[in-house]
Amino acid sequence: MGQLYLWSAARGEWARCPRDEITWLDRDALSGGKDLALHRAPRCAGLRYVHHRWELFSRDTTHRVFLAAGDQSLSDQPISGQPISGQPISVEAVRRAAKHVLPVAAARYEAQAVPLDEGDWVLSIGAWIVRMRLEEPARPQAQPGPTGGQGQPTREGAATAVLGGGGSGRKASPPRPDAVTRVRAYFERNATARMAMAFYYREYILGLPAPQPVPMMDVVIGLNLSGEGAVSDLKKLLQGMIWSERGHARDLADFLLASALLTPADLDQARQAVAENERRGVCDQARQRLAYRPGRSAPR
Repeated sequence: MGQLYLWSAARGEWARCPRDEITWLDRDALSGGKDLALHRAPRCAGLRYVHHRWELFSRDTTHRVFLAAGDQSLSDQPISGQPISGQPISVEAVRRAAKHVLPVAAARYEAQAVPLDEGDWVLSIGAWIVRMRLEEPARPQAQPGPTGGQGQPTREGAATAVLGGGGSGRKASPPRPDAVTRVRAYFERNATARMAMAFYYREYILGLPAPQPVPMMDVVIGLNLSGEGAVSDLKKLLQGMIWSERGHARDLADFLLASALLTPADLDQARQAVAENERRGVCDQARQRLAYRPGRSAPR
């Protein structure tokens, strides 16, 4: 499980990026709020930890994002723009050496994310430069015995136990090779299911800090689904498509967003459908229908 750091000019040291929220590369982070040409969150580039990896994405509708390896060849260039660290790096040098270029995002869409590999990276947005470093934990060498021969479990073994569900010893299963294709085909056939998941994971798509799923009953009423368990059944169905097993509820949102199976466009469509259902009185009918409990006489 790697850890990503950004160079902080204010503190003169590397600052840790939290895994449980998006690190936005917005106007404040890049220029201290001075460059008004830069966007604010969530209409900018960002860094997030999804599907057990770090990735760079962009919702910036104005600037392209250039990502280059942070080797020493970049530090000999004259300064152009404002580097975040004290080392001289030019915007032109980063753009020439860029291994990935995220295009300008279309309105309400997100450019395809770029997974980050271990090592030093430099990215350029507009006239500004950001230094990053991704550190992967050292893998301990295999030793005889269940505890590595030292009487204590290794770090890798402890991480496996967490990913596998505590003390069960079961390793986290990787997604099926055709998982993205299967889910995309299902969503294309079933627009209601796609909108339900987009509305359910609304805060994740919007990139809110510490996002939480929308209450299932709100999704059921808003989209007039069959019953209280419709969202739960849909989540189980998707887990079966992706991992061929259940028990990955916490990984589901990460997979759907990281694979671009849920986008801001899907959320917009879901919101429009909910608003239309409210306008037509469908949501009120759904509330009355779901208020019925067995044992009561049905209203005439």
